[in-house]
Amino acid sequence: MGVRKAIVSVVVGLVGVAAVLALGLGLQSAVLPAPERSDSIAAEASHWLGEYRYSIDVFHSDRHRLDGACLRGWYPRQKGARTLKRGSLLVLRHGPVMLATGGRRHIRVLSGAHRRDLPVFLAIATGCTGPLGRELYAAAQGSTEINVERAFAANQPALALQMPNVRDGRLTVYVSPRQYRPLVAIATAEGHTITARIYLSRATLHLRLHYRQLLNNAMRHRPGGAA
Repeated sequence: MGVRKAIVSVVVGLVGVAAVLALGLGLQSAVLPAPERSDSIAAEASHWLGEYRYSIDVFHSDRHRLDGACLRGWYPRQKGARTLKRGSLLVLRHGPVMLATGGRRHIRVLSGAHRRDLPVFLAIATGCTGPLGRELYAAAQGSTEINVERAFAANQPALALQMPNVRDGRLTVYVSPRQYRPLVAIATAEGHTITARIYLSRATLHLRLHYRQLLNNAMRHRPGGAA
């Protein structure tokens, strides 16, 4: 008798959960406008990333949480170089400082040790506004297959922009359903998956000077190598 009551309780609980999920999806469909074309959403999301040079990130990789921040700007490819190239400087709390001035072959760890639980190229692809914005722009121009679905991300309703074929991997970017502001990016490649919660922020003069000093210190002590 006790087992039967337990089974009934589980069934009732599952029905309750299903009802809550159905209600949530119903409210989302009723309150939110229908999604626009996927290319239009990708273009708006890319515009958001273009407007913000600085992003604060919370990464999840291999069940580990890592906090970091990325600044887009102009950086030397190597120590002492006079010519600058557009790139991204990713700094992890209690972790390495990484500089990307091109594709995957142009990523260097300037200071700190490599982390096995964090694929560097995926961290930059998801947590830096430059690389992520370029992928979304390419999708908006039709260079990448893209699908859009209603979803939940960052504890709120969202739209999922799914790109199943991006540089031999997959990329999903969750954006707010009205403004299309990027919220979360998930990338999978070579057996690795990384999730980045993205907080877009303005790159103030004080912040830029701080990053310039950090970069100078890192390059002074270690020339860096390929990641």
